Amino acid sequence: MTLEQIRAIVIGRMQQWAGIPAGAVDYPNNSASFDPAGKPIWARLADVPGLSSAPEIGIGPCVRRTGIIIVQLFVPSYKGTLAITKAADTLVEHFEFYSDPTGPFDCYAASASAIGDDGHGWYQVNVSIPYRAY
Repeated sequence: MTLEQIRAIVIGRMQQWAGIPAGAVDYPNNSASFDPAGKPIWARLADVPGLSSAPEIGIGPCVRRTGIIIVQLFVPSYKGTLAITKAADTLVEHFEFYSDPTGPFDCYAASASAIGDDGHGWYQVNVSIPYRAY
């Protein structure tokens, strides 16, 4: 599977998530300027490719690619954490153990990390989902 195919699967899956409004998600290298001001909750998507391996050679190499999908969730600081916790729960449910039907792409157990106040008026929680594609 190519990096572009992985990118398309990750973005497509993120666009299917209904945990927050679709316009409140900042995608990587977005062509439109994203402004989170005034939003009660918003997210930023990142796909961090990891190591690749070729565990099978046979007739030709079979390359397995790994990576981590990271979704940063933000709510205004000092306004409570209920909305961000619910959003993180639905995001974990949406991505955890997802397998794409169009190709060999599998997600694994998700982890959430409370980052806290980011120093710019937002409280942040990161959800990390490891994946493997081949």
